[in-house]
Amino acid sequence: FFPVLTRFFPMGRVAAAGDGADADETAALRAKLEDAERRLNSTALELRAALAKIHHGRANSSSPPGSPARVGRSCPCGHEGTTCAQHAGASFWRSFVLAYMVRAGVAVFSRGVGLLRSDSPRDAARFEKLLGEKHVHYREEAVRLGMFLGAFSGGYHLVRCQLCNRLGFAPERAALTAGTAAGLSAVFLKRPKRRAFAGYLAARLAQSALHSARAAREARRIEREDSQARLARLAETNGDVVTNDTFGERSSPKATSLRGALETFVGAHGDVLMFALSSAQVMYAYVMRPETLDPGFWNFIVRAGPIDKETLGAVRAQCNGSPVDLANLAQYAVPGKDPKAWTTGMRLPCIPCAIMHRDTGCVRCASHAFAASADTFRKCFPFYLSIHLVPFCVLNAAKALRNPVSTVTTATGATIRSTTFISAFVGSYMASICGLRWLRGGKEHRAAYYAAGIVAGSMLFIEKKARRGELALYLLPRAADSLVATMAVKRLVPNVPHADLLLFALVSGGLMHYFENEPETLAGFLRSGIARFTRRPNAPPPRSASEAVFQVVAEETPEEDGGDEARPGTRARDARG
Repeated sequence: FFPVLTRFFPMGRVAAAGDGADADETAALRAKLEDAERRLNSTALELRAALAKIHHGRANSSSPPGSPARVGRSCPCGHEGTTCAQHAGASFWRSFVLAYMVRAGVAVFSRGVGLLRSDSPRDAARFEKLLGEKHVHYREEAVRLGMFLGAFSGGYHLVRCQLCNRLGFAPERAALTAGTAAGLSAVFLKRPKRRAFAGYLAARLAQSALHSARAAREARRIEREDSQARLARLAETNGDVVTNDTFGERSSPKATSLRGALETFVGAHGDVLMFALSSAQVMYAYVMRPETLDPGFWNFIVRAGPIDKETLGAVRAQCNGSPVDLANLAQYAVPGKDPKAWTTGMRLPCIPCAIMHRDTGCVRCASHAFAASADTFRKCFPFYLSIHLVPFCVLNAAKALRNPVSTVTTATGATIRSTTFISAFVGSYMASICGLRWLRGGKEHRAAYYAAGIVAGSMLFIEKKARRGELALYLLPRAADSLVATMAVKRLVPNVPHADLLLFALVSGGLMHYFENEPETLAGFLRSGIARFTRRPNAPPPRSASEAVFQVVAEETPEEDGGDEARPGTRARDARG
């Protein structure tokens, strides 16, 4: 009715009175018209509210229970046109397909590259060689990974929707509880993998908490400086003198300079220091306590390194004071056997370098280190190429198809850099072991493997700065897990059943809380990865696996402007603003 009435009552406009009209009559007419305009606006608002109420009442009577329309408003999670259960199911489907494609794609790509580098490259085009039953051993792990991520994404949406719709929680407040409940989906993973994931995410949670605390401290500092500036201006106005020594703190210039130098070093190279210390524990366990490492991770180190399992077992037995039978090294290939169980052979000051170098066939230790580095580069290049290329193509299929040359070029450059790092790591580790033996006059000590791990860890400087922190946080939980397992064997710490699952659930809740409330404290790739799996478009649930694949490929990962590192200064900038 409002547009029709406005044709007969022009709002806010009064024609100019004719020549000789009274000004008082014009003012009175203008006041009447303004009052009519206010009443019409109020009537239009009331009519709009009544129509909306009627519309929601009809929707509630025809919508199924649990849908956003039945509660009279859109779901706080942001999905429209589907019920909460349908949205959670669609999220499960897409996350499952996405995770399966990533894991299977890495395995198939690595297999194909291996066939191309073999004596018969034509086998790469034969399905029985590429996808034969004995070559698809990745299926179980791919299904486990898909079930884990699918249940996490779907469970998170389902629990959060119920908390918001039934208990009145705000979405940001419900993230902690929903993330903790969704973290129980880690039960689909094997225990070693679950422990590794829990440790890694715990390190990421600690990083986010540190960034959040740093940002809050910076915001308080800015607020304090602003208040001091206001007090100084007020004192100048009143003629008083204000000092900044509020708490009477004193520190010597020398202590201040040492503390500043230490903070500068840790801030610039803390990631390399953390990686070196973690490498020391991991490389020590690789030789002395392989049972404390994830079997898959230990086998990867053995395949990448130049020392076979038999030689490692002989070194472990010798360092524990047991006799070594050099004529029968095959008996030392079992990693979990107690080194003190060997009773045959002779006691040696160290395993001869001729035995340590037998994989490369080099006589001199320097030649062995260079040959081991080159061999590691050759063996690890296909693996790192699949790691850098396949996940990006699956998670960002549209971008990869738009610019395939740039995608392949970028992945190849990153692969060369990463493979150079791992090859330098292996070469420096072997050179350090041989050098420490030479310094001790041909004798060996188990602590030498700690020192060699620190030297090898310093090779992280080869990697880009953005990846150093990622690799350090990847290795740190593995080192901590190995240390805790060693302490548990010595009965220094209690053995808590299902502690890994409980830790994963708690860490998941914390990460989802930061993701919903302070996303700038998360690393860029972690933030975009969580958004890729948990923030789903308003698409209908897929009716088949093929439809789910097409929906996943059609999606694009949102652009991140923070790179790999977190951005802890956002809150401080907001406070300054």
